[in-house]
Amino acid sequence: MKPDLFSIIMYPTVSFNTEEALGKILDVFESNDKFAPTHWGNSELVKVEYNRDEILEKVIVEKSVSELHLSRDKAVKYSGFFNIHWSHRSFFNFDFRKSMAKKMWPAFFELSDQLAEVLKPIFGVTHIFWPLSYPWNTEQEKLRMWMNQCSYPVPVKFLPNGPLGVGARTYIGGHVLDMFGKDFLLNSPAVVREPAWGGLCLDVVPKPFEADDESLLASWLHVMEYLEAAQVIAIPHFDEDRMGVSFCPNQEWVKYLDS
Repeated sequence: MKPDLFSIIMYPTVSFNTEEALGKILDVFESNDKFAPTHWGNSELVKVEYNRDEILEKVIVEKSVSELHLSRDKAVKYSGFFNIHWSHRSFFNFDFRKSMAKKMWPAFFELSDQLAEVLKPIFGVTHIFWPLSYPWNTEQEKLRMWMNQCSYPVPVKFLPNGPLGVGARTYIGGHVLDMFGKDFLLNSPAVVREPAWGGLCLDVVPKPFEADDESLLASWLHVMEYLEAAQVIAIPHFDEDRMGVSFCPNQEWVKYLDS
């Protein structure tokens, strides 16, 4: 069985409206030839050949780009975007196609760490998505559905509900880190690191790029059970038709929204 998707989602705390800041994030993508963009645009509908100088001109000098889209159509294929100007709704989202060779999986997670160093996220998830059954027929299939939903925290779910849960690799910083408490996370059953950018990085298994679906799920459940005590993780509600999961905010996120 092969994964369906690889994704990197983060909520940055920085703007990319200066040449230095934007240059750093372009440097990350360009630093590995296998991840270098082949196209860019200012929306999903625009795709032109990647040209770093042209991007800097449009974004920094002309100030005509508010959302930068990058994509690659070679061996490692991906597409994604991020906001140039920071706001509480700033979002970074890149999806990598399932055709990515397994030998590139460690580099994919390394790329994620390099991006987090630049983005300094309040929250972010990098995850490998394995195929699901629709509708689920067993408890294991139901839990896999939950894990995958938690690992793709798009704004329409994250902003009103807070962290849905962790993924294979999770970044936590800023006020979200304060909600959990640094010591609480350091004592979790996850593999926890303290990156230079100031947040924490949690892996549910020591090498997420080597874990199969079953071992990933077992460790994920163990970590989630621990984290639920902080009352930050969104509360799941499993659909009666066994097709999906919805969420509502937990106690600490409700307090944050009220403030």
